[in-house]
Amino acid sequence: MKRLQLTSLEELEAMFKEKSIEMTDSIKESIGQAYDANKKIAMLFSIEIEGVDSAFEISITKKEWITALENCLRHYEEWEHGDDALDTYLLIKKLKDEQAS
Repeated sequence: MKRLQLTSLEELEAMFKEKSIEMTDSIKESIGQAYDANKKIAMLFSIEIEGVDSAFEISITKKEWITALENCLRHYEEWEHGDDALDTYLLIKKLKDEQAS
C-alpha cells in the first residue's frame, strides 16, 4: 500500500486524473502483493491530507483486480514499458485462470 501525504483534496483529485507511472506501479504492486498473500482485498493507498484529522484508505476487492490491472496494462503499453506490461499481463492471466477453475 502506497502512503500519500497531500496538502489538499484538489491535489488528490489531480493525482487520480493524471496517468502516472508511480500510481500505476503502486496499483499493480498492491494487487500483486494481495494475490501472493491470498487476500480478497488489495489495499492500494493510505491518504493523509494536511489539516484533516482522518486518514483515508483506498482498496479494491478481488473481483475488481482484473479491470484495474487491464487499465495498468494499457498505460504500460502506451508508455512502452515492456517488462511492466508483461508482469501485469501474467498477473491478469493468473487471475483469469483462477476464475475459470
